[in-house]
Amino acid sequence: MRDCYEKPAAERWAAKLAAVLVLLLTLAPGMARAVIAPELEAEGWRELPNPNKKENVFSLTPEGAIEVISDDSVSTLHQPIEVDIDERPVLTWRWRVDEPAPATDLSVKGQDDCSLAVYVGFPFDPEQASFFERLKRPLVESWVGDDAPGRVLRYVFCGSHERAEVVESPYLGSAGVIKVLRPADSRAAVWFEEQVDLAADYRDAFGEEPPNPTQLAIQADTDNTHSKSRAYIADIAFVPREAAAAAAQNGSGPGAPQESRPELESD
Repeated sequence: MRDCYEKPAAERWAAKLAAVLVLLLTLAPGMARAVIAPELEAEGWRELPNPNKKENVFSLTPEGAIEVISDDSVSTLHQPIEVDIDERPVLTWRWRVDEPAPATDLSVKGQDDCSLAVYVGFPFDPEQASFFERLKRPLVESWVGDDAPGRVLRYVFCGSHERAEVVESPYLGSAGVIKVLRPADSRAAVWFEEQVDLAADYRDAFGEEPPNPTQLAIQADTDNTHSKSRAYIADIAFVPREAAAAAAQNGSGPGAPQESRPELESD
């Protein structure tokens, strides 16, 4: 008699077929797979793919910028962070988009493609979370993990909205806010320097004092419009307000370009 714990033949063949398909997807060029430069992995960056979606390509340029290529694809580059938001509440960086994704309505699911976005994640607090946030938390943890952020501020270089417009995330609801720093029709192939006051933005978005952020992420998304984008981001730093004000006044400091780099705009 066959052992009652032995898998049926059909199930064994299905498992073997699945293993073969995984191997083919891993080896076949151009198929959906994680593509991260080893240099980025060495700096602590990891990729979070979207289920059943082709993934972006993340690489490091000789100048130290992160290049993000999205080709009918979507995935997120992320890393854990330790930041005292009272001491360093301002996030600074510079970015440029050489090939922009089409301008879309970021408030609508399925129409929210984006050339480049910066996410800052804050820890989940069940006492402060809304009923909706607590309800969806088990699903979030099953996909991302126990350390998944509870609330997110997202700063974007994309969309059909006006500059500085704030949009509620169509996926995160009250737990996520999108701030449009550069609309999709901003000048291409030009470096822009950004400064955002995370503490102030968190208070405006959620009506509470912010905890220390725990996650930093970079994302591009072109799968809805079946388009392609190419963008760059560099010099990401958390700084005190005084340092950010001084940098804004004299045009130097975190995010300042080198003479060999293209023109930078900050207005």
